[in-house]
Amino acid sequence: MKKYFSILVFALISSLTYSQSTLNDYEMAIIPSKFEFQNVENQYRINSTIKAFLKQKGFEAYVSSDVLPEGFLDYNCNKVFVNIIEENTMFSTKIKIEFKDCKQVVLFTTDLGESREKELAKAYNQALLLTLKSFDKAKYKFSGKTYYDDEAQEKLKSHDVENVSTEITKVIKSETGVTYEKVTKANKSTTNEPFVKVINQANQQELVLYKTTRNAIYLCNQNGKNGVVFAKSEVWFFEYLDNGKLVSEKLDIKF
Repeated sequence: MKKYFSILVFALISSLTYSQSTLNDYEMAIIPSKFEFQNVENQYRINSTIKAFLKQKGFEAYVSSDVLPEGFLDYNCNKVFVNIIEENTMFSTKIKIEFKDCKQVVLFTTDLGESREKELAKAYNQALLLTLKSFDKAKYKFSGKTYYDDEAQEKLKSHDVENVSTEITKVIKSETGVTYEKVTKANKSTTNEPFVKVINQANQQELVLYKTTRNAIYLCNQNGKNGVVFAKSEVWFFEYLDNGKLVSEKLDIKF
């Protein structure tokens, strides 16, 4: 029964989350420490320059060799992956930058930056600065998109609804940067049961929420409707399909 319920909700989430992403849907970016054309990490300071540039544009950007914050790699489809494409000739250095999602779909490509400098360090840096100038064409502005449904879909593919984690990843933003902290949930939510019961104060109805391996994302069957319960900005919602139409109901629940 649980497996059948998981498959139903997986199908529901799939229909809700399939859409074409854009660069504006991502706030995090990961840059390799060494591109294919480089002999050593951060050669000519290309990688660190891209990181600084993206942070200036509003991204939470990291080079893969950085000491990454705990929790950063828990889920990869909420970030963009940066790559450099070379189109060098005998007399010029030409590069452009690609931004891809976790499925290798190209979200944006900068214009080709070209330099005819003979010294490689100067040539690559000139070409890099030129190609970065065209990034403004992306008109990047983070949309605020969240990835609750996508993360739930990934877990439901394995039908792993009973492997309950007692930790959540707390994201802390400050003027000095972003940190991730593992926090143990309260005892009320850390039982060995595969579900938790809560009361919706809006109508005094008891809800049975089936735990997934992603904290704050639950499977729920309410009045014969299969859906997902999750939090947005500390407000809880129950989302489901009704005759092919997405319905989102606000819940007044506490754990």
